[in-house]
Amino acid sequence: MLAAAGVVAVVAAVVVGTELTRETPQDAGRGTEAGTWSTFAADVVGVRRTDERSLSLVVELPAGGATCGRDARVEHLQDDLPDRPDTVYANVVYSAVPPEFGECPERRTTEVPMRVSAPLGDRMLLFNSSGPGWAPDGDHYRLCDDLLGCSPPEDHCDPVWIDQAVYHLDVPVKRLRSVREMRGCDGTWLVLDVNPAVGNCPPGGGDCDPGGTVSRWFLRFSGEGWETVLRTAEAGCAGLGRRFADFPTALCEDLPAP
Repeated sequence: MLAAAGVVAVVAAVVVGTELTRETPQDAGRGTEAGTWSTFAADVVGVRRTDERSLSLVVELPAGGATCGRDARVEHLQDDLPDRPDTVYANVVYSAVPPEFGECPERRTTEVPMRVSAPLGDRMLLFNSSGPGWAPDGDHYRLCDDLLGCSPPEDHCDPVWIDQAVYHLDVPVKRLRSVREMRGCDGTWLVLDVNPAVGNCPPGGGDCDPGGTVSRWFLRFSGEGWETVLRTAEAGCAGLGRRFADFPTALCEDLPAP
């Protein structure tokens, strides 16, 4: 069983200049004065392909103490599931004595080898049965987005791109689509009316009145996603002014106040 303690969120890239080490097997599982060694899920922060069947995984481990993370390794590799031939599954773990608060204040990175039985091809990678997975990108792999997946839609007005924008507006995650109304979008500019209080009503709430205040959000696509440029409660294009002279007023000029 994988313990969850001491695991931090996965990041998509390795910090430049971080010293990498290669793990060698240790005698985990033995007792110490501090406690018993246990197995934890490791954070994979980078992946590169070393040949058609081999990978080098960069993992991040807790550090700063004698009983912090060590013996990073791959366990329970599955690369031949008949119902998922497009994905390689693996648990990436490490050993540590469950720390008391503050005993492992640092982080270190290490490389862990992984070898599969058949050529990797364009198969996805999924570690520790969590996260959106990793997609091949040349000799490396890139971490896919939780909302956009591995192949974001070309149309920036697609609901998935708007999901990503609304996710950052402090609204109930399970109501990313019900709290918003798209009032205009041309791929570069987006106008949304958002009422976070919609989350107060249960799905299919019938006559439920969520209350709350509806705000209008103006967003511009930046390349990585939608970024807010203005929030207002006024009608039309009020507030845009000269700061956003390139905004196409046809998207908002006839809109009533939200």
